[in-house]
Amino acid sequence: MEGDKKSPLDQFLGILEQQHKNSIQNVNKDLYNEILNAAKMIEEDKDESNLKRIINNLRERFKNENLNQVTDIFIYCQSFLSSNEDHLPMSSQLCISVGKLFNSENLHYTASKVYSQDELESGCALSFLGYLAMHDHHTPYVLSFIKENFEGFSQNKKTECVFQLKEILPDNEMAKQIVKESDITKHELIFSTETDSTSKPIKFQIENKPQTIAQEPKSKLPWWKFWSKDN
Repeated sequence: MEGDKKSPLDQFLGILEQQHKNSIQNVNKDLYNEILNAAKMIEEDKDESNLKRIINNLRERFKNENLNQVTDIFIYCQSFLSSNEDHLPMSSQLCISVGKLFNSENLHYTASKVYSQDELESGCALSFLGYLAMHDHHTPYVLSFIKENFEGFSQNKKTECVFQLKEILPDNEMAKQIVKESDITKHELIFSTETDSTSKPIKFQIENKPQTIAQEPKSKLPWWKFWSKDN
């Protein structure tokens, strides 16, 4: 019946609601609340010594957990807690900080999420992987993954990836090479139903465990990025 048809806005809101339901199913509620509580404490207390203590306590809390869940929490936070004014909320920053504990299997799990059919989830996963590169021991894995699979990324992901690398690893030679070879100079995103927004692996084996990769030289980071290598 004509009266039963949903408006485009209602359809869009329905999609968002379904995305939220799908995302929240993947999130460990207890661990998510731990991160939210830690984020609240940091935002209320600007004391740097307390900041370090909160981060160390959070990492200690997660040591015996399945760290793949941190990727799912980051994706949820970026999907539903971020905004134009706060594109990387404190909860997401804490996920990056806990990501220091990741092993190769955890990194592989994050990388596999880049190939999700859900474009929002896929984009958040690639963003998370990029931020994890700020931990020195994760840099080789992340940059090798990006370099080997860059051509299979959607155009929007290529653009976002290039500008993220320019921001977080400006002095890393491999990152600079990826940026240069991309030939992307403008932060222009394409929003069209006629454009394929999915990414396809080139060398990445979704079902296989990643191989150990040789270490790259360390890169300098701004002191205020507390989630990174020195904490």
